[in-house]
Amino acid sequence: MTRDQLSAVHHALLPALISNVFVSCSFAIMMWPSVDHGFLLAWVGSNAVINATRLTLASYWWKTGRSEREPARILVGYTLGAFLSGFCWAVGLIGVAVAGQAFTIGTGLAFCGITAGAAIQSTAHRGVVLAFVGPHNLVLILLLATADPIESRIIALNLFLLAVMMIKASTKTEQQFKHAARLKYEATHLAASLQAANDVATQAVHRLEYVATHDHLTGLANRVAYQRAFDQFLARSASGEGDLTVMLIDLDRFKEINDTLGHAEGDAALMEVARRLKDLLGPDDLIARLGGDEFAALIFRPTMAAEDEAIAGRIVRRLGEPFLLSDRAWQTGASVGFARYPTDGVAVKDLQGCADLALYRAKSEGRATWRAFGDDMRRGAVIRQLIGRDLVEAVDGGGIEVWFQPQVESGTGEVCGLEALLRWNHPELGWLSPPDVVRAAAATRQSERLTRAVVQGVCRMAQKLAQLGRPGIVVSLNVSPDEFGTYRVADMIARELTAHGVAPTAIAIEITEEAVYSTERGGADLAALRRMGVRIIVDDFGVAYSSIGSLRTINFDGIKIDKSFIQNLGDVQKDRRLTGAIFAFAQSLGVDVVAEGVETRAQADILVGLGCPILQGYHFARPMPQAQTLAWIMQNGLTASRPAAGMTVYHPPMRAIA
Repeated sequence: MTRDQLSAVHHALLPALISNVFVSCSFAIMMWPSVDHGFLLAWVGSNAVINATRLTLASYWWKTGRSEREPARILVGYTLGAFLSGFCWAVGLIGVAVAGQAFTIGTGLAFCGITAGAAIQSTAHRGVVLAFVGPHNLVLILLLATADPIESRIIALNLFLLAVMMIKASTKTEQQFKHAARLKYEATHLAASLQAANDVATQAVHRLEYVATHDHLTGLANRVAYQRAFDQFLARSASGEGDLTVMLIDLDRFKEINDTLGHAEGDAALMEVARRLKDLLGPDDLIARLGGDEFAALIFRPTMAAEDEAIAGRIVRRLGEPFLLSDRAWQTGASVGFARYPTDGVAVKDLQGCADLALYRAKSEGRATWRAFGDDMRRGAVIRQLIGRDLVEAVDGGGIEVWFQPQVESGTGEVCGLEALLRWNHPELGWLSPPDVVRAAAATRQSERLTRAVVQGVCRMAQKLAQLGRPGIVVSLNVSPDEFGTYRVADMIARELTAHGVAPTAIAIEITEEAVYSTERGGADLAALRRMGVRIIVDDFGVAYSSIGSLRTINFDGIKIDKSFIQNLGDVQKDRRLTGAIFAFAQSLGVDVVAEGVETRAQADILVGLGCPILQGYHFARPMPQAQTLAWIMQNGLTASRPAAGMTVYHPPMRAIA
């Protein structure tokens, strides 16, 4: 507030001083015939010097910033300057009084005018006004009060009352100025507070918007922002601005990192993946993390041509490069599937579904690769829809069959195990691939129903084997890793074993190495099954997520060597050495080994020579229905020295599916 008073006084100073000097000169001219000329010139000069000094000091204080830093002290300086000027006017009044001119009309007008001007000009600070008008008003009142005529004393009294009123008026105007200044500051402060509150609210809205549309870990767009951007990209592409490709990216070995190193390192891996994707894609593209290890990209180009294929290839290569976690080099790899607008679809749902089918094709064909959506994938989706539609009726009506493929001991030729395989002869599609049936069951949330039907077939076979005096033959069935965590696998199997009166030791569960890495979901079920006495077999050992270290995460009873190793045993020395190493590894752990996919006599002989204890494949028998399997077991006795003799091979009316 003091700064405002000083500012008002400063801005009124120049016109006040000009009028001051002008009135002094005018007064001197009026008094020139009656007052000593030397006195008048000295007085006018002194007044001019005082006012010039006031103006110079005021300008200096203002330019040097002292007025801003020390407003109270500078205001005192302005008051002293006003007092000196007022004192000079008092001296002038005394001078004209000595010359006998104190009571003239000119003198009265001059001093009343200078007093009124000072009061009108300086409304912000009464001290400056009083300091100026006080000296000469006091002298004028004293002169009139001591004069002989009674009229002079009356005038002196009026001047005194006028001075009192002037003081009150100056005080009131100063208070009004202060009140106005206070209101201004309050309004300014309120406006600043409102602006600050608005800024905070705006920042909060931006933060909320960011949180609502971005993944908290990677900083990429989240699913909400992805769907919103999807609509915008579609609109732009539909208007002819450019070509749009929808790309889905799935990490191949992320579960291994999470299960082995923990979630903190898993988060670090996801952030590194996000960084690499940002480096690979352009500023006009959108990258999103949809959840877990699933990412997506909306790629927009004026003309796409085959640029999306090149981008997909770069993503696969870049995400396949190792990165450092816990002072070790880790490698994830990625599968990529994409669909194009409008070739593959014109709606978000259609394009997303097509990209998902392409991603599934990439993963099913070995991972670490990319696939563009094609019409063959669309046909596959239609087939899966038909399978899902008719699956309930097939399970409940007996359309789902359980066939069995024998496993023989390499040393004796005796049947020691059977692998249960589901079969379905669809009324429209014919014989279906088991993986297609399993995927359709998962998509329609019927996995438990389907697996229960297979478990029931396994239990019936175990009952028949016991009746035939062959309880030592263990019947195994496959359980998809995706089933663990969606329902209680161990509880369902336990109920069926009890209902059929079958001992848990009569069956085995085959799980892929991927399920080994998913111990967070399946660990409890696997542990419960093993406590019951159900054997656990690691299937397809040596491919996909193969890692000896991973096998420490669960207890298991055996491994099945993937048929890809068996196919080249006769030609590839490396495969032969690897297979022998696997046998030695299994023997050191005290677990069984089954070699599947044995199709020739030469393969069987090599495996026997390497020490493989159990063999399975078309060389011995194809998968057969229960009745034919039992007949085959009773009629055929194989030995290691005569592995292909004396057996009956059953050829089902369908394409062979091991």
